[in-house]
Amino acid sequence: MEMPEVIIRPITVSDVSRIIDLEMTYLGETIGSDLLMSEATNRTIKFLAIEKRGLLLGYIGCYHVFEECEILNFVIDGAFQRSGYGQMLFDALLKEVNPKRVLLEVRVNNQKAINFYLKNGFKQISIRKNYYLDQTDALVMEKLLGD
Repeated sequence: MEMPEVIIRPITVSDVSRIIDLEMTYLGETIGSDLLMSEATNRTIKFLAIEKRGLLLGYIGCYHVFEECEILNFVIDGAFQRSGYGQMLFDALLKEVNPKRVLLEVRVNNQKAINFYLKNGFKQISIRKNYYLDQTDALVMEKLLGD
């Protein structure tokens, strides 16, 4: 039996409520529908969704200016974590944006995400104290790619 193909595509307005649900469930806060909707047409921002059988499994968003990319949010539904979907989505974003430097913040207590980033060649470069709404600190991580 053939499995339906996974689709990686730009987010649409119809994805926003699902994205907010995923953010609240797995990140504890959201960047908000206004930002998601207004930034969808901004050339310096890229939001990609991953979907299978019509279900949005997750999304990743970044600002990219020149050769630098800053990951804003990256979330995969818990039922689909550790199944390769996050890696597929992450790789697709990097291929599309083609940055030389990638930066991101991640909660100090989000060990799954930290492990993912370390596995993908990121290094911790600093800590931002009380960065998140709940006052959790953020690790600032960086990955340098090619020349």
